[in-house]
Amino acid sequence: MPSEEPDERYLTAIAVGSAVLNVVVFTVVGELAIEDAVYGGVAGVFAGVGTYLFLPWFMRLSAIQNGADGDLPLNEVLERTSGSVGAGTFGLGLEVGAILMLALGFRDAEPSLVVGTAVGVAAAVAVYGLGSVALDR
Repeated sequence: MPSEEPDERYLTAIAVGSAVLNVVVFTVVGELAIEDAVYGGVAGVFAGVGTYLFLPWFMRLSAIQNGADGDLPLNEVLERTSGSVGAGTFGLGLEVGAILMLALGFRDAEPSLVVGTAVGVAAAVAVYGLGSVALDR
């Protein structure tokens, strides 16, 4: 691992803490605003797993860009970064999917867990696919 990247234990601790907070917050929002804690909990699991996958990868990218003497092209940053581009983009997709799940929950009087989960998974796959193409991985 390049010396300009943060320590892996540090990244893991931040990712786990953020993931747990996402699960709790989405569950509470589901209970208070949508009146369905299970729906909010599923959205929270999507957001929590997404944060766990995306945040360390994004922090590695940021650390390499900040440690560079000048501006680095994205391809060079990606080459210098350890960690999986696929996992990072899929994590971002899961976070987007969780937000879309909550948006659907706010829209419907009685949100459907099946429809919300399907939309969340579809968003995760779409962001992963777009990210893979855009980052050429």
